[in-house]
Amino acid sequence: MIHAFLLFVFIMEDGSAGKRLVSNDLYFRSVDDCTYYARALSKQSGRSGLVTAYCLPKLIDPDKVKVY
Repeated sequence: MIHAFLLFVFIMEDGSAGKRLVSNDLYFRSVDDCTYYARALSKQSGRSGLVTAYCLPKLIDPDKVKVY
């Protein structure tokens, strides 16, 4: 088991009161790598709405989960 950082990505659709989870399956060994992608994604907005992304530490089995 190792600690890795899980990237969550949400979209707040235009006119919607809540956020919709669109990704929660990207794990990174480095918090720096995870936050790089979280920041890049959080700057995105477009037809689908406003994107919010953040990283959380998780204890995972690297034999069962792909870690970048």
